[in-house]
Amino acid sequence: MATNHDDTRAQKRENIDPKEMIRPIPIAASLVTLGMVVFGVIYLLISEPLTTAQYGDQRTVADLSGSPQTADSNQAAAADGKALYAAQCAACHQANGQGVPGVFPPLDGSEWVQGEPRILANILLHGINGELEVAGQKYQGMMPAFPQLSDNELAETITYIRTAWSNRADAVQAGLFEAERQSGAGRTTPFEGGAALKALMEKNN
Repeated sequence: MATNHDDTRAQKRENIDPKEMIRPIPIAASLVTLGMVVFGVIYLLISEPLTTAQYGDQRTVADLSGSPQTADSNQAAAADGKALYAAQCAACHQANGQGVPGVFPPLDGSEWVQGEPRILANILLHGINGELEVAGQKYQGMMPAFPQLSDNELAETITYIRTAWSNRADAVQAGLFEAERQSGAGRTTPFEGGAALKALMEKNN
């Protein structure tokens, strides 16, 4: 009797043999998935094409040069110098225009910023590489050019810099950049420090 009782307990501990079963996806989950797919298709059909500036710069060389035949006047008029500065310049020169001591020169109170606007325009158009003295301190570095910006965007950026913080210089018009693009069309390298900028200033005078 004891042996039979032990065998019965052993049999109860055995697992039931697995069986292959097909369990369909719950109807609620299927409806939610279908709804998401339908929504995605409808959204793609009614949304704008991926050709606006926010999905990549689609402008041509003529647009950047300020050609009135192809430039979008509404977009040009909407250029925001402060926003452009924040996006293109603030990482190095800081939001307050003070720069980084010994690394990036300040724009606030800079003689280059408040001086001849043609020099500042050429710095943005061609860049500068080499020693530059700002407010009595020498800096050795490189500033890139901004060929991706239009004449109007560059003018708005410079105007903001020349009038922000303690700077009180005059505004700059887009026509200045159009003229400097043409006069420096053959230049393919950045200016070699402050000496090259002074030479350009003397040439202009």
